[in-house]
Amino acid sequence: MALPTLVAHRGYSSRYPENTLASIEAALTAGARYIEFDLQMIADDEFVLMHDNNLQRASGISKSVFSLTRQTIRNFQADYYGKFSGQFNGIKIPLLENVLSLLAQFPQAVALVEIKQESLDEHGVEKVMQKLLPQLKSIQDRCYLISFNTDAIDYTKKHSTIKTGFILHKFNDKHRQLSEQLQPELLICNYRKLPEFNSLGQLPENTLWPGDWDWVLYAIDQPELAIRYADSNIAYIETNAIGTMLQHPLLNAQVIDHSANDSP
Repeated sequence: MALPTLVAHRGYSSRYPENTLASIEAALTAGARYIEFDLQMIADDEFVLMHDNNLQRASGISKSVFSLTRQTIRNFQADYYGKFSGQFNGIKIPLLENVLSLLAQFPQAVALVEIKQESLDEHGVEKVMQKLLPQLKSIQDRCYLISFNTDAIDYTKKHSTIKTGFILHKFNDKHRQLSEQLQPELLICNYRKLPEFNSLGQLPENTLWPGDWDWVLYAIDQPELAIRYADSNIAYIETNAIGTMLQHPLLNAQVIDHSANDSP
């Protein structure tokens, strides 16, 4: 039986505010091997962990993330009150450097770093990537730069040794052609965009495009569904519920004991 490798989508985001240090550290402590998080580039060319380009969902304030600076970002929470009802009052929006410091304590962890399309549109691909890639140098051997944006992936391939992942807007011939041109290491897709399972409980034959890449599906929080996709040659599953998923008897074997990373 094939088993998927699990990726913590925005950290342990079903239990903690997404894209925060609390969420990422909780995922790592639960034994996650792979972590995914989102980046937006703010006004002073710093990077913060944020999926949206507005603080409404994270902080309850309608304010553009692009108006923020390293100093002013400290004034806003990332408690995601609408989801957690004040349970995480006081949690802040982290800078990329904060997460890199955390990952330094977990040298076995691999990061999938998504640069958001809104930041690329706001600042321009070249400027964003020129600023971002040097900051990822400390984890370049255990990092994938992932994006919906083909230019960002192309830039990464031409200017760094960081591996890449192409996130598919659609599962169609156009994106297959783009994938063949880009040749990323990962192809990433919402599982709902794929055809339904056949009568054998597998993806229909020849569904997945052949190539020198691994497939990643998001966001699946049911262990049995993740295992079914692994049987159809899906290598990685992004999940919001990394702790729960890793407790499944078949998936528990991939848990990493990160306590071995502690310095003597």
